[in-house]
Amino acid sequence: MKKGSVSYIILIILCAVCGILLFHKYGDRRNTHVSIEAPVENSHDTIHALLFYHASDYFVYRGSPIGFQYDMLKQMAKDMDKNIQITVESDPENAFFSCYANDFDLVAMDVNKSQIFAHYLNFSEPHSYSYPVLISKKKTKISDTSTNELHIPAQFPVDVTLVDIDHKAKWELVYSEHQNTEDLFELLAEKKIDFIASDYNLAVTLLPFYPNLKIVGRIGSDFNREWVLNPNNPILNDSINNWIDHFKQTKQYASLCQRYHSTNSHVIRNSFGKSNRGSISEYDAIIKKYCKPYNLDWRFVSSIIFQETKFNTDLVGVGGSFGIMQLMPETALNYGITDTSSVDEQIRGGIKHIYSLYKKYLGIKNEEDRLYVTAAAYNAGSGHLQDAMALCTKYEKDSVDSWRNIFKYLTLKSQKEYYNDPVVRCGYYPGNHSIKYAKEVMARYDAYRIQYK
Repeated sequence: MKKGSVSYIILIILCAVCGILLFHKYGDRRNTHVSIEAPVENSHDTIHALLFYHASDYFVYRGSPIGFQYDMLKQMAKDMDKNIQITVESDPENAFFSCYANDFDLVAMDVNKSQIFAHYLNFSEPHSYSYPVLISKKKTKISDTSTNELHIPAQFPVDVTLVDIDHKAKWELVYSEHQNTEDLFELLAEKKIDFIASDYNLAVTLLPFYPNLKIVGRIGSDFNREWVLNPNNPILNDSINNWIDHFKQTKQYASLCQRYHSTNSHVIRNSFGKSNRGSISEYDAIIKKYCKPYNLDWRFVSSIIFQETKFNTDLVGVGGSFGIMQLMPETALNYGITDTSSVDEQIRGGIKHIYSLYKKYLGIKNEEDRLYVTAAAYNAGSGHLQDAMALCTKYEKDSVDSWRNIFKYLTLKSQKEYYNDPVVRCGYYPGNHSIKYAKEVMARYDAYRIQYK
């Protein structure tokens, strides 16, 4: 037998073995898929797409699913006049299996093309790009005298080269097998590690939740972000690629990039500020008017508004939140509010929404605790707070009666063990941001109660 023939046979055997190993490793875990769309019949009119929890691409914010790739998929289906069934995978490793299994028309995930298996996948036209960056705590300096450990997330989409970083420093690259970027952000914020790698797009999405962290610099080359396509659908794949090429030239695409991948897209950072001649704002009378029927303290509502916008009426935030109260579009519609509504109507709708959240926590008897949770829910969405309360009930084995108990589990929702818990419905969430938000709202509220009647 010729040498070339032997090599070919060996290659076939290796591919078969890899397939068997993949099946045994992931085959019994595919039930972790969670469909977030209504089930539909499998047909040429339906695109079946797989996403996984990712702070930039799929995220539940204030009760609404948002994210760069989520919004792109919804827009593509609309433009192509097709139904779309989006399934969310909690474990990126299972998404890799789905690439091989051809269970979906497309898998929206980033793949490191330097890995051998990538040669067997079909990729779309690039829908965007990113590059790797170094993240550290704001006060951490790169050491020139000792080795700096750089932690690389699991399934990182590009090789790290440490370009644009001090060449005199020594680095040890520590590759994580199971910890994703969000996990490493938590460890970094908790001062358990000093440096991590992140792709830029994900970094600018996460950094507002971690005010003590910063981008140090670029540590690798640009990489294209592409979808993995099912090779058995050549006609659909051509349509998808044509749509991507066209969509990237539109104002909608530019707006989407600005919303999720720009440093100007973050939720507004707030502080106390100065009072305005004996009043909190020029909207005091309007806020008092709409708070009165609900017996809400207008100063608590004013503190939330200040936290959101500092009473600026023209802001557009994460996920398209708008106006003086930064209501999400879907939430606003529940109260008859749009981005063209008057400030008076926006305040009315926002206060009604605050009251609807406040009513959800009747079981919390202490008023201060109830307001803490209400403020956190206004920021995070009630779904994440319900998840935290469910976890608290499960693990503490007593009633949920304290914001401290609830916030403990809101924080833990950033850890895979907890956001994959069966009682959790809204998935991953970096709860520290919403806890900080609630504490700042309540501290300002205390100050308002002393100064304003």
